[in-house]
Amino acid sequence: MERINKELVVEYGQYLQHQLEAGEHKSASAPKNYVSAVNCIMKLATHGKWISVRPGSDCGIQRRNYIPKTSKAMTESRHMAIQTDIDERIGHLLALQRTFGLRFKESCLLNPKSALKQAQKFGLISVTAGTKGGRPRRIPCGADGLAVLEQAITVQDGKSMIPKMLTYIKFRQQCYAEATAKNFNFHGERHAYAQNRYQEITNAPSPLEAVWGHRGRITKLAEQLNIPEIEAKELDRRARLQIAIELGHSRMEISNAYLG
Repeated sequence: MERINKELVVEYGQYLQHQLEAGEHKSASAPKNYVSAVNCIMKLATHGKWISVRPGSDCGIQRRNYIPKTSKAMTESRHMAIQTDIDERIGHLLALQRTFGLRFKESCLLNPKSALKQAQKFGLISVTAGTKGGRPRRIPCGADGLAVLEQAITVQDGKSMIPKMLTYIKFRQQCYAEATAKNFNFHGERHAYAQNRYQEITNAPSPLEAVWGHRGRITKLAEQLNIPEIEAKELDRRARLQIAIELGHSRMEISNAYLG
């Protein structure tokens, strides 16, 4: 406990928020309770001297269906800059997450060799290992995806992206330590995937990327594409539903957190 300080607990809370955004918690209640539990223990351990870490304002833990005002997607320039400054294997994980919208665990457990064969034959990959609730899903794979899989294979030494001599938990610890040291979070790549897919499907930027605002997005989309609002509304709905499915979510509303 001597090593536990406010910064470490805030980091833990931010990790819980990333899990919440990834759909690993049904609501913000559990992450907030986890942080509160740490506060209670530390107050006892320090005889009341511990200054509580606030789950909301300090850690950014928010309700799952909230609509953000700023994008959490990792920009292309930031993505490329990080690639030159991190472990090669972690760089490939980031590329897999950005290209296929994978959660961190899914990218670690993916078998690029098998995925490449499937993509070459069917134009898609099946994600089965590490998915939320064990629900498999299929994700489209084009030329860029094929290239990312081919590059990932160059460091693959087992049946997944986890080094052959490490467990998933140990590898995850190393990855998150690197992310903390280099000041990035993995979930930003999933946000980038969602926004890129919205652009591909609608031929328009996501509301967050365009800074349109959630309520006025349909009018802005209609103006952008020069189509009636009723068509823009249906296009937005179809895009959000498709993206939610590709991200492994059962509810379309979760797309609000990624797209605005």
